[in-house]
Amino acid sequence: MILYTYQNLHTVFPTAESEYDAQQVVDVPGGQLMIEPEGKEFRIVRLLSTDPNLFLDPKYTPGQPYPPEK
Repeated sequence: MILYTYQNLHTVFPTAESEYDAQQVVDVPGGQLMIEPEGKEFRIVRLLSTDPNLFLDPKYTPGQPYPPEK
């Protein structure tokens, strides 16, 4: 079977069930963010949107803390 997807391998086939359960999807204006806990805060894993302008916004860059600091 061949799986064609834009998702990376670790998202489709996580190494442990607890890793998959830790990820959350939150709504943002124009799309969604996939976030996961890192210590006492959350980090952005992926931006899910069809709006190309959101991908240019540095506050939605993977690896950034969520919620964005003001």
